[in-house]
Amino acid sequence: MWEALERIIPDIRDRAEVTLVGTPLTHERFLRRHRGSYGRAIAAGEALFPGATTPLTGLLCCGDSTFPGIGLPAVAASGAIAANTLAPVEKHLELLGCVQVIGNR
Repeated sequence: MWEALERIIPDIRDRAEVTLVGTPLTHERFLRRHRGSYGRAIAAGEALFPGATTPLTGLLCCGDSTFPGIGLPAVAASGAIAANTLAPVEKHLELLGCVQVIGNR
């Protein structure tokens, strides 16, 4: 990874103040992953990660074991999906004060 980054930022190693190496043992310890795995092994085209809903009313799941899958952007998206399952985007915007609801003008 360093070599790829150095193609864009040649002195990146000198500029890095803290560097940490993540290994399967790191994942096992800090992410509680069995044998340091990265998540579910689902081959493309065979299945999808499960969605946010669960059999228990009001309980939702998000993270790298749910749709859309593994990786920081996917995990962030799974959190957004769970939030949107609870309330539509319009409600989020209303709560943030970004829009006015018709009838409350």
